[in-house]
Amino acid sequence: MSYRAVGLTISLTVGLTGCGNDKPAVAPSPASTPSSAATSMVVNGEDAEARAAARAAYQNYVRMYVTASNKGDYNAKLDKFVADPALLTVRQDLLIKFQQGLVTKGQPVSAPAVSKVDTSQRPFTAEVEDCFDTGRWDVVSKKTGKSVRTTGQATRYVVIAKAELFDDGQWRIREVSAQRERPC
Repeated sequence: MSYRAVGLTISLTVGLTGCGNDKPAVAPSPASTPSSAATSMVVNGEDAEARAAARAAYQNYVRMYVTASNKGDYNAKLDKFVADPALLTVRQDLLIKFQQGLVTKGQPVSAPAVSKVDTSQRPFTAEVEDCFDTGRWDVVSKKTGKSVRTTGQATRYVVIAKAELFDDGQWRIREVSAQRERPC
């Protein structure tokens, strides 16, 4: 695989920063009955908890992936915050970089926001939108320290991640899609 292909794989795997905004919970209308207001608050409470937990899982995923990528650690323990199919993709990306003598250097900027949440059925799910900025995070040759970034490659773009609440009570990232054609 070429350095360009690795750069694209890394970008697709990591594009994770938030351009979306969290929507506030909707308050019950004054015409609501006490029982419907209580039900609405419970649902909104679940939504708020789900939003916070999904966002935290995403942030932990990004932090753990960046740390592993900067160290060149393809055996990093990522499954606490990532599940298949995203876990397989991340592990493959780290292994390919290791095999090609590549690591990352620096830190990306990530500001994720939960754009959707569904607590109406199990498992709970959420969608995280991030405006991921790799301007200060680069793929470099481990041997020379020189950048292998593809010229003209977008460094600030939307990433959409899908999170799910697992039976063990842990939110994990299941899918990640870097949308390089969507600058933010």
